[in-house]
Amino acid sequence: MRGIIVAIVTSLALLGGATTGFAEQGDGHRGSRDGRHHDMRGHGPRDPAMMVERMSRHLDLDELQQEKLKNIMLAAKPELDALRVQARANRQAQKELDTSASDYSASLAKLAAESGEIVASRMVLMGRIRGEINAELTEEQRAKLAERGAHRGKGRHNRDSGTDQ
Repeated sequence: MRGIIVAIVTSLALLGGATTGFAEQGDGHRGSRDGRHHDMRGHGPRDPAMMVERMSRHLDLDELQQEKLKNIMLAAKPELDALRVQARANRQAQKELDTSASDYSASLAKLAAESGEIVASRMVLMGRIRGEINAELTEEQRAKLAERGAHRGKGRHNRDSGTDQ
């Protein structure tokens, strides 16, 4: 029993940390403080053309690199979308569990294990994509990308020091 609890807690921790891109704010809307939903299809972080455009601006990609990166991202998009759908279905199944059911613990453990598999698959896929992209970049571009990655996610608040930037 203790092993199951450890597995559940570990899976839920991984799910929470690794799927922040999937997570929704409390009202079910993503990305805005005023609660308005922004439709990101074709206009945001999930659009390969927009990602390549953004990378091109920051890394000064030539046309051949832009085309190769776009192809890499387009090739991976169906896999990423499928994992996103699986993660959403898993979260929905967790929400719909009946806590008073006799098989609640077993059902939760099964969903937690599935969640961990989804997260692991996404991590492997993202690693593969990063590797393919890095193979198309020059040393200078890789260094610039690594520098940007070191600052990514800090936003206005420097999470390492706890002070505003």
